[in-house]
Amino acid sequence: MRVMKLLVMLMALACVPLLSHAAEVKLTSSTQYLWYQDLIAADKEKSLQDIAQYLRVNVTNVDKEGDINVYAYGRATKQVSTSQDLEGRLYYLYVDYRNAIKEHLDLRAGRTYVNAAAISGTVDGFHADVKNLGPVGVTLFGGRYVIFDEKREIGNGGDALAGMSVYLDTIKNTHVEVSYGRKYGDTDLMRENVGLDFSTTPFGTLNFYGRLKYDTMSESYNEMLFGAKVAPVKDLTLRGEYYESYPTFDAASIYSVFAVNQYKELSLSAQYQLATNYRVSLKYARETFDGDSHANVYEVGLLAKPIKNLTLNLTYENRDGYAGQLSGIRFYGEYKIAKASVLAGIDYDDFRRQLSREGSAKRYWAGVNYAITKIISAVVRVEDNINFTYDNSYQGYAAIQINY
Repeated sequence: MRVMKLLVMLMALACVPLLSHAAEVKLTSSTQYLWYQDLIAADKEKSLQDIAQYLRVNVTNVDKEGDINVYAYGRATKQVSTSQDLEGRLYYLYVDYRNAIKEHLDLRAGRTYVNAAAISGTVDGFHADVKNLGPVGVTLFGGRYVIFDEKREIGNGGDALAGMSVYLDTIKNTHVEVSYGRKYGDTDLMRENVGLDFSTTPFGTLNFYGRLKYDTMSESYNEMLFGAKVAPVKDLTLRGEYYESYPTFDAASIYSVFAVNQYKELSLSAQYQLATNYRVSLKYARETFDGDSHANVYEVGLLAKPIKNLTLNLTYENRDGYAGQLSGIRFYGEYKIAKASVLAGIDYDDFRRQLSREGSAKRYWAGVNYAITKIISAVVRVEDNINFTYDNSYQGYAAIQINY
């Protein structure tokens, strides 16, 4: 019943333009047939099939000024190979009212995603942005916290998320935001975080940015990021980042009693546009686990368009140090022929796990996209995985997509 209500609400949005002469509607639909092997069943070669319907509706310019818009996106699925019931997710359905108070207040209400350095998630509630108070602004958000599992919505009315932030926008494209957030589970406090987010561009080609998140219940920083990005010459971009994380969990989670390790990563990367049709990238990362265990990660990439309508993308990664060794390659290509695009790719990983097994994992896939009309297209993709668990694991999907 819940799934049917969600679908009815999404379809009803398409009728909004009939009530407003200025409104415009854009509808995106994807009807999919998926097949795959059951990873949990004792018989791992058992095949499962799903039918899925994705629907996105955007209704804009509901009012004459174009400040009121409505956005919605949802999914319904039915596993046709079993007796499983129809299930669904409503990812978002909200009204976006810009300039509710002209130049000072933007509002979102409904099911919407809220994001701040301190906390983020999907809520059935609101997001308010009080802006242009000089260089300062304030955001407030909150509502019932929406929890999804693989195919449906779970949770109860006692789950909630709320928070606020104060931000400053000033010279040199500088943005600084301090935020606070809480999450509740069945009315009990599960998380309480304080966050900081900043970005500044002191010079035209140099940008500094960072993000901090502090968990007040565990009294620890569970996320820290500092970075710099610069373009010293034309077509060359350099980036350096320091990242640190310490896993924390909801107060009621069984995982909150387990010992966890801190993770740190220092990375340097470069991207250079050799010519209009060629781009190379390099990256090095030094990983640190619990202070005294280390690993080195090297990555090289090439994006090439050697002839018209052909795109090739190749990435090689090598990792050595803590927990073992890994050497892997990822390659895919796309070739456009009239109304069709043919795509194919290969992933290959060779690994040596410390105190565990060694071997390789391979993935082969291919697909075709075909434009039937200007608004209707078809997609087919097949994939085979060969690894420690499977000699062959076949999966794929076929879809009809409508963009109106």
